[in-house]
Amino acid sequence: MYGKIFSSLFTGSMYGAGSAKFALMSYVIANMKPDKTVGFQVELNVVDLANRIGESEKVIQDAIDFLCAPDPESRSEAEQGRRLVKVGKFDYKVVNGVKYDQIKSEEDRREKNRLRQQKFRSQSNKNPMKKPAGKAPHPNELAYLKAEKEGATQEELDRIVTDGLPEFLREESAPYGKAET
Repeated sequence: MYGKIFSSLFTGSMYGAGSAKFALMSYVIANMKPDKTVGFQVELNVVDLANRIGESEKVIQDAIDFLCAPDPESRSEAEQGRRLVKVGKFDYKVVNGVKYDQIKSEEDRREKNRLRQQKFRSQSNKNPMKKPAGKAPHPNELAYLKAEKEGATQEELDRIVTDGLPEFLREESAPYGKAET
């Protein structure tokens, strides 16, 4: 799994709490999973985490206890500022998991929309006379563009257009089409 770490993690009330607590919180963010009952949940096994993070079991247990303790300095009032709430033998509710997941999802949505808009704009800024891929331009269109580039008169350009029309439309577009006799 992965998780998005927000800069507020390092500037909030955990400031100066120690590397083991930040390592554990980063692990929580990267491993939390949605849960219908509690929102987001993570499994924390002290023995396993001590080996993964490279700290003693006591340091890891102290970090878990710190994240489960009320924090009067926390920006979040939910659960008295706790970051985790124990819900099973190894299972913990991630208190603000839903909140931060929604922020992450909204940012991801905005980024995807930004990239789609960028792609759309780059395609629409190309030559407006260019046909979509797989469609060849009409021969008269090429003749018109060439004549226009070479400074043809409006009458010559109109003649190129009407020459490319089906016969029944040419007669309707006189005087630019066939000359009346």
